[in-house]
Amino acid sequence: MTIDLPSGTPDRRLGLVVMCSIFMALTIIVTITRVASKLLVKQHWWWDDLFAISSLPTQLGLFALLLAWCDVGLGLHAEIVAFQNPQYLVQGGKYFYIMVFLFNSSITFPKLSALHVECSCTCIFRSNDRVFRIHLWVAGSLAVAWLLTVDLLTTFECSPIQRAWDTSLPGTCIRTFDRYVSTAAISMLVDFYILILPIPKIWALKMSLKRRLHLLGAFFLAYSVIVLSIGRMVSTIELIPDLYEDLTWNMSGYLYWACFESAFSLISISVPSIAGLAKALRVHGWSGINVKSRQRRTDPTSTSNHDTSAAVHEEQQEDNSRNSFKHLTSLEYSTFPSAARQGDSELRDGDSDVIALGRIYVQTRISASSRTGRPV
Repeated sequence: MTIDLPSGTPDRRLGLVVMCSIFMALTIIVTITRVASKLLVKQHWWWDDLFAISSLPTQLGLFALLLAWCDVGLGLHAEIVAFQNPQYLVQGGKYFYIMVFLFNSSITFPKLSALHVECSCTCIFRSNDRVFRIHLWVAGSLAVAWLLTVDLLTTFECSPIQRAWDTSLPGTCIRTFDRYVSTAAISMLVDFYILILPIPKIWALKMSLKRRLHLLGAFFLAYSVIVLSIGRMVSTIELIPDLYEDLTWNMSGYLYWACFESAFSLISISVPSIAGLAKALRVHGWSGINVKSRQRRTDPTSTSNHDTSAAVHEEQQEDNSRNSFKHLTSLEYSTFPSAARQGDSELRDGDSDVIALGRIYVQTRISASSRTGRPV
């Protein structure tokens, strides 16, 4: 680190460096695993994957700048930093100014990814509900509007703009507390809105209570970032009023919550894809997945099968208790939450009754006989 301190000096930098290193590693591993799941299990690519993967560069940029700020005084008292070199405070202010933009994008992209997951699952809900789709559009519009508004507020929070990172310049700035609390509150409400959207649809499914609870748990796990969003909101109310009195020291407490929310928004939204890979490995193992992957690459019909939402294939024959029966499954519905990626957008008003193909068994050994009992 650039700043050399005498022993006994209060220092929060080590915790910040460890946190950033762990989150950088976790987000990279999770994203690589998500991509591997799509390639190996042949899950369908869709917009939720694009937004989730696009979140990674913003996460890495955020953590990299935080580490750079630690190098010039983040985690130390501002008076100590100013004593070492006053320009460190200005440099840290520039880092923080850029970090705000990266943070805003890093929590908005997972929101949009979660909304596309819910959109793709409308066929699982066996519904072409127009009201539900309107709610999805409203939630997505709120998330995008929040991102654009907060970025504009951050860009022009001070006049001149340079005063945002160099408080020695003459000028004025927006009240920091009001801006931080309002934007954090709206972000938390959008998270809550996205979280509760699928609950009525899941609860209305005609399945056992246990299975409905499992499905609700899967959705909550895939968007558990709401807990950290609430934590950041509380941290904002507690820390922001005194933030600029000792920026480099007080900011470290706020950044813990912000980085946790940013990282776990990406991690949680990738859990279903990773679970699909884990399930495939448990059932087939690496060799089974590789064989199926090679078969799909060499099978000329495999591409067309993936491009239709009603694509059906026959799996291997079930155990002896289901002898002479074939198990039908839908390629689009076989992996949560990649179900019905493109097919659901092609549904028409009269196509709301989706057949649960995973529960249909077709007898393949059929014998016919005449009324006298002799085989025909």
